[in-house]
Amino acid sequence: MVINIRLLKSTDERRGFSCGEIELDYFFQQFAGQNQFKHYIGSTYIATDEKSIFGFINVSTGDLLRNSLPLKLRKRLPNYPLSILKITRLGVAIPFQNQGIARALLKAILLLAIEQSQKVGCIGVVVDAKDKAKEFYKKLGFIELEVEQGLPKCYRTQTPLFLTLETIKKTLL
Repeated sequence: MVINIRLLKSTDERRGFSCGEIELDYFFQQFAGQNQFKHYIGSTYIATDEKSIFGFINVSTGDLLRNSLPLKLRKRLPNYPLSILKITRLGVAIPFQNQGIARALLKAILLLAIEQSQKVGCIGVVVDAKDKAKEFYKKLGFIELEVEQGLPKCYRTQTPLFLTLETIKKTLL
């Protein structure tokens, strides 16, 4: 099976996609296209063989406050919002789970972060990981961010994780 990672097209059939997470399926089926083609607030990349969609990853740009980073990282950075690439959603169709699709999608986004760093600036990638996905990201080198505002940690259902551009470059290049 040859997998191609590419930007979602408006003609891609998304209605039958199911990853087993109702919220992710609904987003992909109903909002991924609107967000990309109408509102311009995020882009969705898909893993496909041009017949089927195996998985998707949605990203947008964002910024991160220096104080959210661990002390050893924040020392060398300026004290204003820092550009990042944000992974907002990632889903793999049920028949293709545990076959490396999520890693392939993530690799494409990490390469995009390197490209973004060279064109407009980017210090790394942030993802708000659900509890069951946290270990997947941590094994890849993502570190937990400090949260200064919002719900206390015991009430959050997601954990913000960060991967530095230096780690991305060491891993991929």
